[in-house]
Amino acid sequence: MKLLTSDMKMADVIHSNYLLMPVINRFGIHLGFGEKTVRTVCREHRIDTDFFLTIINAFSNEHYFPEKKFQTFNVLMIVDYLQRTHTYYITNQIPLIERLLTNLLRTSDVDTKKLRLIKKFFLDYKRELFTHLEREEKTTFPYVRKVYRLFYTPHPSSREKRALSKYSMHVYEEEHNDVEEKLYDLKNLLIKYVRDDSTGDSFQEVIFELFRLEKDILDHTRIENTILLPLVSKMEDALFYPAEHSKRTAGVKALGGIEVNLPLKNELRIGTTDLAQHRLTLPISKAGTRQFEGLTSRELEVLQHVASGFLNKQIADKLSISLHTVISHRKNITRKLQIKTVAGLTVYALLNGLISSNNLS
Repeated sequence: MKLLTSDMKMADVIHSNYLLMPVINRFGIHLGFGEKTVRTVCREHRIDTDFFLTIINAFSNEHYFPEKKFQTFNVLMIVDYLQRTHTYYITNQIPLIERLLTNLLRTSDVDTKKLRLIKKFFLDYKRELFTHLEREEKTTFPYVRKVYRLFYTPHPSSREKRALSKYSMHVYEEEHNDVEEKLYDLKNLLIKYVRDDSTGDSFQEVIFELFRLEKDILDHTRIENTILLPLVSKMEDALFYPAEHSKRTAGVKALGGIEVNLPLKNELRIGTTDLAQHRLTLPISKAGTRQFEGLTSRELEVLQHVASGFLNKQIADKLSISLHTVISHRKNITRKLQIKTVAGLTVYALLNGLISSNNLS
């Protein structure tokens, strides 16, 4: 795909990919720019043209992501773009999807019970995403700005360095959960297991917006993980390495009293959601009497227990199998169902009658 250039008219950029409109808007550029080129519009808005083009080309072309080029840009410029993206998620895209789901429940022929469950899943995802974004807004981005300022301060004092030693990009890396996984599960469940017998476009519109949000978040996360993280880590190394801020010493305690639940490395689980209070509904011994995406009887048993909130060790004890075997079954379940999160597996089990809920009407 041909890359967008500074000599192109801004209108032609949008004609090339209309999905770029919200990305362009994050730079403070609004429609009505007439015949002006990208270079002219960026100059008028005091935007670095090279940075603007790199962002929109990376968004528009999935095969284009020049890490070395990104790493030449000012860190504060990258943070500003990421914050504008947060604002877009919070004020535009997430509320839009929530409204679409609400309208779909009210007006569509879609299975109401299943769709209500899907909406609960989405609201759970919304809370998780907003918590993640708030953490970055209140802790990570202010920290990055302070590191940047100190990095360019001649002969920074030990006191100034100690003031930053309560956090690190190493901690950020560990707490930076993959928020896109639950979104993929939501989209996948909606496509596969909620039937739409109506002739309207509302159902397809919800799915379209979920696809659009998923791509946007993937690009956003890629910039954070492969650009922002290494850039700031290099500044940290120059300022603090090796005594005060090395990756060998930074850890959870570096958060300075802020409690954060980090993902466990050896346990695939998330916190209990409020999707529903549920219980096993099929006798374990009869779990193999139905076909579920090629799952074996044992995998169905494991799935039922996972969806009911049991951890790997508890499942192993209940089924009298090894922990390694449970983990192996869970990998097979994820591969066969293409559902990556516990919340997604719980919704799958509810939608397919593997467990039942007492508070779903």
